[in-house]
Amino acid sequence: MLALRNAIPQACRQRADAAIARRLREWLADRELGVLALWWPLPGEPDLRSEFETLQGLGWTIVLPRVAAPDAPLVFGRWRPGIAMIEQRHKVCVPEPFEPMAPTVMVAPCLGFDARGWRLGYGGGYYDRTLAALPVPAAGAAYDACEVSLEPEPHDRRLSAIVTESRLLRCR
Repeated sequence: MLALRNAIPQACRQRADAAIARRLREWLADRELGVLALWWPLPGEPDLRSEFETLQGLGWTIVLPRVAAPDAPLVFGRWRPGIAMIEQRHKVCVPEPFEPMAPTVMVAPCLGFDARGWRLGYGGGYYDRTLAALPVPAAGAAYDACEVSLEPEPHDRRLSAIVTESRLLRCR
């Protein structure tokens, strides 16, 4: 899946990221404004950073994840325009200073996904543990090319929606 996602040409990825952002705003329009968990992208992941200020202007508070411990849920820190970003565990970039806030809505990057709302990540279980500890509306963001057939395991948490460049899949 990593090779498939990384093979998407940069120009196609930029167009897809813009389309994912539009569909994400559509999904968010049905949600009450609050604290929105997004992410600072790793190579190959959908890159929504250009939307952070737009979403903030709509009334959302943006928070980004940090790995607190290997087997713990993620914790989230407030992002603001111009804030310093530092690389931490697993090459995840986090805001500095880190102002912890609990999200009321979450969006997670997907390495793979299926139309039923199951998400494939990197295998660390961070988002599954986070969603188990903090059951909030959650969507996955992925490229259409990353759709696969998944069989969930007991620890997996189903997402409310999947957002791709061509569709908004409402999963529950």
